[in-house]
Amino acid sequence: MAMKENVMERMPDVKSHKIDSIFKNKNFLLLWAAAFLSSFGISFFLFAESWYVVNVLNLEASLGLIYIASSIPRLVFMVISGTVADRMSKTKIMFLSDFSRGVLLGGLVLWFIFGDITLWTFVGVAFFFGILDAFFWAAESAVIPSIIRKENLTRGNSIIQMTNQASFIIAPMLAGLFIAFGSYEIVFAVTALMLFLGSVLIYLMKIPKQETEQDNQDQTFFETFKEGLFYVKESRILVVVVLTTVFMNLFLVGPLSMGLPLFVKTVLNGDAFAFSLMEAGAAVGMLIGASVIGILNLTKGRGKVALLALIVSGCAFIGLSFSTELWMSIVMLVIFGACLSGSNIPLFSAIQSLIPENVLGRVMGLLSLASMGLIPVSYAMTSLLLSAGIRIHHIMSGGAFLVVLYACFVYVKYHELRNVD
Repeated sequence: MAMKENVMERMPDVKSHKIDSIFKNKNFLLLWAAAFLSSFGISFFLFAESWYVVNVLNLEASLGLIYIASSIPRLVFMVISGTVADRMSKTKIMFLSDFSRGVLLGGLVLWFIFGDITLWTFVGVAFFFGILDAFFWAAESAVIPSIIRKENLTRGNSIIQMTNQASFIIAPMLAGLFIAFGSYEIVFAVTALMLFLGSVLIYLMKIPKQETEQDNQDQTFFETFKEGLFYVKESRILVVVVLTTVFMNLFLVGPLSMGLPLFVKTVLNGDAFAFSLMEAGAAVGMLIGASVIGILNLTKGRGKVALLALIVSGCAFIGLSFSTELWMSIVMLVIFGACLSGSNIPLFSAIQSLIPENVLGRVMGLLSLASMGLIPVSYAMTSLLLSAGIRIHHIMSGGAFLVVLYACFVYVKYHELRNVD
């Protein structure tokens, strides 16, 4: 394969005939149902795990250990997860990931019944969850173009994204009800059952083995990994996409995740309920954005839409940092969330349609690494700035301003990304 080949030459032609409904695609419906069960199950687990540590073990100060235990292995294995996805059956990787997580939670239920649950129990489970997450995400992103037409990629990604966002909104409430009227054992058992069912649905997907899998197996693992890095390096579009992802997560996602509770407390003088409304506003906004993108099913001008949406999301984040009323802050977060979905989904859909299938897993794995890898760095930067006496709303507005400047620069300077369909 010629690695210096211009990615733009691989842009698919939109067919003149009517696009087949994505809801008639059996493989996609199975993947959608599996994604639903997996995302709801993981949301159940994360909520119940955190609440048990805080409310039962009374170790709220140690909650960060669980996040570290899951995030570090996830980041480490993201480096190679895309290479594995390009060398193996992607559905097999997803099946093993969901099934293994189900086994872990089944073991946790038995531990609840027969053993003594400690903080380190959850740390161990979170560690293995992080490893399995890394492989699942890379395989899921790479398998979508194999099961649906390129004209439907935006809609398919939007539906999966809507499912994930809905799980973050609804699942914690349902998990809370299970805990209030049942027990933690029931919550974790239900989570394990969801993951087992998800793995069965993935197993039922019938995707012919691609010739590219055999091509990659003819290379050594390191050669396959190096080929993916070289492919990204030689593509001007992909380099800019990686940098854009880095900028967005370094200066927006980190300050939002870490700074929002501080903003509610120090600027809005709000309580836990106000904080929950703010988080719900961002999630609802992302759900709205994914819904609109899915309905429109963009196949043209996706690069332009993604950059413009990123600019608007940065402006909304600046508006949030200057708001002093709860209702205004929620509105800004809804706009921010909607535009974030409006930026991410078209951009990733365009990449999926442009990249050859034999390197798609590695490309999506590197993009996921760029997306997740710098979030801990962003947390550290935010902490240093706070310790230096800079107020959280100034940190938020400064980061958002840098993102807006960067997105405007890319829009003007890099016409290749702006004109990606």
